[in-house]
Amino acid sequence: MRFILFDIGNVLVRYDHQRTMTALADLYHTDPVQLSTFYNQIGRQFGVGEITPTQVVDMLNSRFNTSHSLEEFTKAFCAGLMRDDAALAYAVALQVEDELAVGAISNTNAVHVAWLDDRAPELNEFELVIMSNEVGLRKPDPEIYELAMEILNASPAQILYVDDLAENVEAARQLGMSAILHHDWAKTRALIDAWRSS
Repeated sequence: MRFILFDIGNVLVRYDHQRTMTALADLYHTDPVQLSTFYNQIGRQFGVGEITPTQVVDMLNSRFNTSHSLEEFTKAFCAGLMRDDAALAYAVALQVEDELAVGAISNTNAVHVAWLDDRAPELNEFELVIMSNEVGLRKPDPEIYELAMEILNASPAQILYVDDLAENVEAARQLGMSAILHHDWAKTRALIDAWRSS
């Protein structure tokens, strides 16, 4: 059995971080630079589940002297997310019983996980989905890849990892996985085909 593990943001689902920060800045009546600077101070904690969406909203309201609801925050915070129908369909179609399974490892947060649950149900068909906020680990920490291998009962040699960030790809390679730095699907699909036939 072999496995292909994908990142989600900007691999299986489109994500425009700047659009998200701009939407939040508009909501909290500040400029995107100030908003991004503040979010960067709490983003890691949010991404490993140390703080909840409600706490993030409270922090933003306190910092920018506003009183927005969790629903208002959620709408703005998901502004940069969009389905990639072709990528999701391709990933699901890769699965071959007893031969090849697919999974995902994502640095994310509870709000974006809820968006994915609602708008990317294809992820339910994956053999494995690890969300950073649910396991308290973030890429490129080797432990999150090791957790995937443990759950799958797989060795690094059985796994191909695909991500759009070089540090995450390098972390997978350091553990002995094959890995692809994703930029566009035409190249990535060709590299996946080459790995499958190796």
